[in-house]
Amino acid sequence: MKKKILIISILAIVIIIPVYFLFIAGGPSSENLSGEKQLYTCGMHPQIISDKPGNCPICEMKLTPIKNNNQKSGEGTKDSPRKILYYRNPMNPNVISDHPQKDEMGMDYVPVYEDEAGAEGVVTIDPQVQQNMNVKTAIVELRKLSSQVTTNGILVTDETQEYIVTTKVDGWIEKLYVNYTGQLVSKGAKLMEIYSPMLVSAQQELLTALSYQNSLKDISIEEIKNSSNEMLKNAVRKLQLLNVSDSEIKRLKETREVKTTVTLYAQNSGTVLEKNILEGQKIMAGEPLLKIANLSNLWLIADVYEYEIPKIKIGSNAIINFKSFPGKTYRGKVSFIYPTLDEQSRTVKVRIDVPNRNNELKPSMFANVVIEGPELKPTPVIPENAVIRSGKMDLVILDLGDGKFKPQQVTLGIYSDGYYQVLSGLNEGNKIVTSAQFLIDSESNLRAAVSQFQTGTHIHSSDINVKDKMKEDKSETRNGKSETRNEKSKMKNDMKEMNMENHDHSLSIVHKGVIDVQSIDKNKDGKLWECPMDWNVISDESGRCPLCNMKLKEYTTDQVKNNLEKHGFEYKK
Repeated sequence: MKKKILIISILAIVIIIPVYFLFIAGGPSSENLSGEKQLYTCGMHPQIISDKPGNCPICEMKLTPIKNNNQKSGEGTKDSPRKILYYRNPMNPNVISDHPQKDEMGMDYVPVYEDEAGAEGVVTIDPQVQQNMNVKTAIVELRKLSSQVTTNGILVTDETQEYIVTTKVDGWIEKLYVNYTGQLVSKGAKLMEIYSPMLVSAQQELLTALSYQNSLKDISIEEIKNSSNEMLKNAVRKLQLLNVSDSEIKRLKETREVKTTVTLYAQNSGTVLEKNILEGQKIMAGEPLLKIANLSNLWLIADVYEYEIPKIKIGSNAIINFKSFPGKTYRGKVSFIYPTLDEQSRTVKVRIDVPNRNNELKPSMFANVVIEGPELKPTPVIPENAVIRSGKMDLVILDLGDGKFKPQQVTLGIYSDGYYQVLSGLNEGNKIVTSAQFLIDSESNLRAAVSQFQTGTHIHSSDINVKDKMKEDKSETRNGKSETRNEKSKMKNDMKEMNMENHDHSLSIVHKGVIDVQSIDKNKDGKLWECPMDWNVISDESGRCPLCNMKLKEYTTDQVKNNLEKHGFEYKK
């Protein structure tokens, strides 16, 4: 008998224990005890969070459930309540408070708990999801980036070694000593002989002044002698202004013979780049006759991109290679950085002096250039594909381990060979994401929206239920089901409530330029409605912003002006 009782007891224990864990310990009540609540969001508008299924009030898409991996949601347990460290502004995380309060838009500050401190924006992603997202990571390295700038350039003549041969009188080319373009000329060499009636007349004036001065040698009147001397000086000066050389003037004084032609000489040695005259041709005063340049030193004009400008300094060495001379390397130095930036190519021109001792280099040659910048110190570097550029800041995604990721703001320095210097925000050894970071960043923003919803700062399910109710009522009408007067009245009330909540303004309330606040206040009650996110959205009645769908907030006209001035908008005073 005792043996039977023992067997029955063992069987009862074996049956009762699984039933207990299956129906009691593992039942629905465990979800209630955990304090977790299923939330729903819109895939297109993650700021829409609801505690019930429905449709998005903005785009009408069906809300999708949010997977909640946080086992510490809520306010903790009764025995171990969570400790609040401080409260954070929901719109500006840098603004915190030690007590609960509302911001200027009436939104409650978000509590930050002790176990959440320093972990805002952290998301947890399942390993299988990471694999599906193709998440790849890299380690922040301490590396010395290359300061070399590789670019292209074109050879041009040295502008300081160029000059134009011209004359200040009209005339004819009697004799031309320069016969072709490219001819080498030496300093002082004859270039051409010009016949000009004006030059002949100026020589005659000089000879007349000399004869008059000689005729007054025996006269003792000083005033007459002074006048003759002044006449001679003026005649000499006239010839000098007509580009007659001093040697020619001296010859004229000594020989008293008027030359019918005047010879032009080369100012400096060089190569004839342009020849615009022929022998016997009539020329006009100021007309460019020859262009001569010294090609012993050339300029290489290279284009440097805007982001590479910090690597370039005056005096930087340059290694130059020409396709015309394969295997041969030339060297030069940066002598000038041009002060303007090309708007289309976003490049700055850099001038490099290149010696041309054997005259083998020709202007307009194309060259490959490597400019050696200053030596850079070792700094933390990250690949360029790890950076998320938002316009206002640069972000990377930190891999915290155990499937946790967090966006991190960084300050970037010089870019070189696919890497950026990190001036602040990261340290050597940090693990960062190099692919799929945009998806992780979006997930992080979604978690922030969930956190704000839990503090009552986002749209609640009541906003969605009204619209869902209207759709259900309309569906019943299409199916031919009868409606009572009470149901019609309720629909009208719901419709009225929705119109008050979601008044559809036109874009006319989006103001640009100098905003006339007083003219917007049409009823002259001194009050207006303004969007706390887009401050140039101002209306004389309540509603929602057509840009961000946020409810407009009531302000006085003076407060509206202060808001515009505070956020950089112009208004009529």
